[in-house]
Amino acid sequence: MSGEHSHSHGDFNELRKKSKSSLVMVLILTTAYMVVEVVAGFFTGSLALIADAGHMLGDIAALLLAVIAVWFAGKTPSVQKTYGYYRTEILAALLNGVVLVGLSFYILFEAYERLSQPPEVLGGPMLAVAVGGLVVNLIAVKVLTGSSENSLNAKAAYLEVLGDLLGSVAVIIASLIIMFTDWKLADPIVSGLIGIMILPRTWTLIRECIHILMEGTPAHVDLEKLRDKLSSVSGVKNVHDLHVWTITSGRDAISAHVLIDETRPPDDVLREVTSIALSEFNLPHSTLQVEQNECKSEPWDREHETH
Repeated sequence: MSGEHSHSHGDFNELRKKSKSSLVMVLILTTAYMVVEVVAGFFTGSLALIADAGHMLGDIAALLLAVIAVWFAGKTPSVQKTYGYYRTEILAALLNGVVLVGLSFYILFEAYERLSQPPEVLGGPMLAVAVGGLVVNLIAVKVLTGSSENSLNAKAAYLEVLGDLLGSVAVIIASLIIMFTDWKLADPIVSGLIGIMILPRTWTLIRECIHILMEGTPAHVDLEKLRDKLSSVSGVKNVHDLHVWTITSGRDAISAHVLIDETRPPDDVLREVTSIALSEFNLPHSTLQVEQNECKSEPWDREHETH
């Protein structure tokens, strides 16, 4: 019986460092402009600007939490935390998603209240601030685009900034309507739209975080195809106790028992199945046990095994 544990940290650590620098840059940029939006929102009487500023405040908290999460994720594993603190990034992304949902409902409530009594809104200053917010958010989205593809934590921040960008566009439209038609209802209506458009992508983020925390199979891995591929290796009789899960964004893992016959050396089989897991299924963190006498599976494994 033999086993192998393989992993690669280099690329993952580089991605985490890149993610952290991007998050810090956007955090500074967002904080500076949020102050401008808060002041301008009260000055112009625009709920849309205040809503966008409130969303930016949520972004700041989310970005700060994300930066802290990246720092925690870089801490050395211990005997109590054998995987380190990688899951901190997932927890931060989940918390950010929950905060976004709360902000969305708050904006919707305020917009509903203003529909019956729309206040006076200064369209010109509102437009100027919204255009500035659009520029800031375009820069932030550009900075976070690369990192969001490799980290759920950065993706959460990216989605929030993207929401702000769309919010800035909506505020610009509302300010133009107010300036040229004096239709004050445009402000609460646009504010409500900002709240609504946040919800779908936020739900997707929350669902993805919960899937990871529940040790769900990564979306890019077809578990039956993986089992069939490993089972097709010469000398392999079956693959059981197969599990694939995500430790944190960009870091998936596999563990399995591989039952073999006596036609091939165990180490040769082990190298081949490990290579398949890495090259064909992008699973760099593998713990595979090769055995010639089948081990007894746990009840939950027997219920789901297909040999």
